[in-house]
Amino acid sequence: MRVGINLMSVIPGKIGGMEQYVRNLLAYSMNAGDGHQWFLFLSSHNFHTFEAQKNVRKFMIPDHGNAHAMLHFWINSLQLNLWFCPLLVLNPADVTIPSVINIPDIQHEYYPEFFDAHSLRWRKDNYQSSAQRCSAVLTLSEFSKQTILQKFELPPHKVHAIHLDASREFSLPHNEALNQQVIQKYTLPSGYGFFPANTWHHKNHLNVFKALVTLRDKHNIRIPMVFTGFAQEAHQNVMNYITNNQLWNQVKWLHYVPQEEMPYLYRNAQFLCFPSLFEGFGIPLVEAMKSNIPIVCSNAGSIPEVVGDAALTFDPNISDDIAVKLAHLYLSPDARAELVAKGIHQAKHFSWEKCARETLAVFSSVAR
Repeated sequence: MRVGINLMSVIPGKIGGMEQYVRNLLAYSMNAGDGHQWFLFLSSHNFHTFEAQKNVRKFMIPDHGNAHAMLHFWINSLQLNLWFCPLLVLNPADVTIPSVINIPDIQHEYYPEFFDAHSLRWRKDNYQSSAQRCSAVLTLSEFSKQTILQKFELPPHKVHAIHLDASREFSLPHNEALNQQVIQKYTLPSGYGFFPANTWHHKNHLNVFKALVTLRDKHNIRIPMVFTGFAQEAHQNVMNYITNNQLWNQVKWLHYVPQEEMPYLYRNAQFLCFPSLFEGFGIPLVEAMKSNIPIVCSNAGSIPEVVGDAALTFDPNISDDIAVKLAHLYLSPDARAELVAKGIHQAKHFSWEKCARETLAVFSSVAR
């Protein structure tokens, strides 16, 4: 099978868990040894970050010019059997060969207020039409599958829920020299809670900070917290809240962290805090389970599906509930140990080999 993949919208380091999805899925699929040929369509900002291999060819689509016409030219001249768009929508929308897209979630259907007018209009104009035009839709959880079926009125056989895994770095042997380097580089505090997420509105940073203020002012509990992620739409409000409530003495913000260092930010943490209002999957949840740290998290979206019984959950809309659960996990070694044990068991449900195998099965079915 000759598979073309549109990767032009992969912006290194800036699209969160979906970049990990794309890179890990491709790595495991391309090494499956099943004779498939892969054709990657890239842009100037990511061309150098993907490697050509024996069964992989790369093509750069210029940032200027008629990308639509160029993609059609290559799809036809390379005689591709399948066109895969792993990031949100079908592009070109009028592709004439079997096609598969990945829609991780349809958050805009439930929280339109989190999007500016242009982004919301683009999603409304492209998500459903892409789902209807393509041959199959991949998504990341049964939760997302059910929302897509409900909102877009698609036949059930067209939408496939395929779970992800933690990135490959989380399966590497522990490197104590790198561990010490990370601790010193970022001057990590002891016993910190960890929250890796760009400051999108749905990640719900503000309610975590409100919980920290409640714990500090009403209960004299000061939990150190470490955050990573790029600045997004909610960033200024988050920064203002930290400053106005004098939280900087217990908050460390690291922004972007290289992927090879991320496992050590997890392993040195006392727990993962994941307060998201809406998720299609939630890769940090699996990363935490594979790092043997406990999870305190939202009970919304796909999160309960991913964590099973291996997390202490809260209502993400109620900061007092977040505060109670944070304090319980922070102060109780027994609770942490119990959740770690459950997380080790739950993590066995996720693997990139399984993700790649199930994805390739959809490709084969569609191409036939």
